[in-house]
Amino acid sequence: MPRKLCYVCEATQGGVRKHLFQLLRAFGRPEEGFELHAILGDRGEPGFREELSEMERSVGLTVRFVEPLSREIRLNRDVRAYMQIKEIMRSIAPAIVHTHSSKAGILGRQAAFQLDVKNILHTPHVFPFQWSSGLKRRVFLGMERHAARQCRKILCVGESQRADAIEQRVAPAEKLEVVRNGIELPELPVASERERLRAELGLAADKPVIGMVARLAPQKGVGIFVRAAASVAKKHPEVVFVVVGGGPLEPEMKARAAELQLTPERFRFLGHRQDAERLYPAFDIVALSSLYEGLPYVLLEAMSWGVPVVATDVLGSRDVVADGETGFLAKPNDPAHIASRICVLLEDRPFLRRCAEAARKRVQEEFSLQAFLEGHRRAYNEA
Repeated sequence: MPRKLCYVCEATQGGVRKHLFQLLRAFGRPEEGFELHAILGDRGEPGFREELSEMERSVGLTVRFVEPLSREIRLNRDVRAYMQIKEIMRSIAPAIVHTHSSKAGILGRQAAFQLDVKNILHTPHVFPFQWSSGLKRRVFLGMERHAARQCRKILCVGESQRADAIEQRVAPAEKLEVVRNGIELPELPVASERERLRAELGLAADKPVIGMVARLAPQKGVGIFVRAAASVAKKHPEVVFVVVGGGPLEPEMKARAAELQLTPERFRFLGHRQDAERLYPAFDIVALSSLYEGLPYVLLEAMSWGVPVVATDVLGSRDVVADGETGFLAKPNDPAHIASRICVLLEDRPFLRRCAEAARKRVQEEFSLQAFLEGHRRAYNEA
């Protein structure tokens, strides 16, 4: 008889969605020996339900949506979400519960603990106390410490996240295990494919292009990226900037770009793209100006295509980027430093090419999808 494995997750965007879908596709295969269930929220992200429906048809997966399950703290909705999660979980009677992100991590672990599930795992992606401050941070830290006692393992997505959790006394070190995010290495495109992709996007074949792939939300420091771009543009007026992604700060970002005299021809917004993963070969450099991260797939994807990166030196990003070898780590919230690191790559093409080769090699050796899945397989089978 297959064992019942139940995922609980409220975040359906960006890297959390990619991470979850990698697990669903892999462990829904019959040879893995699991009967898969997912209890999910839905933020209305484009293509989310369609992709899940396709998986329900292709792998053994049953999905149940909990409408009140959302990121924001709203007591009435949270109580309703908890009751629904617990009732669904009771009907499934899972052998393993694996929760993801903050809200679902708290509610899902509590429900599984109350139902006496023996193997409860949690992946934080980003701990809520890592992006909050003051009283809110202390409350979140207390909640995470309490919830940690209700699960067998916390699967951190990177070494720096585990180190921070140990320092903040979230859980004993032996309960905190690292299972890095991972991806499949794509085949490198030939030069003609790069030219075709640039033509498709309306980008000149001979212009340097800096890309940013991100949800346009406060976490990603999007205003910082615009200011960095303006600094680079003063020194290198030939450079084109491309932003792939949508989100609540898109209007503000466009307004800021206009204020800084970055014209639409020089600063392109492509909006949300379902095919973002295939666009990296069009870029010479990828930048990520995040204020906090878990372990960003954007950096893994860019580097897997042999694209050097400039990312802020925050938890997670520093696990991916070898500073001065695969690109650069820049000071967070410092547009001038981000711009200076981009300029170093632009002005030294042999160095840029060495970084490109090292970036792809690093992903191949240290962030493979196979290692990511094997880490989870081990965690599921330990109990």
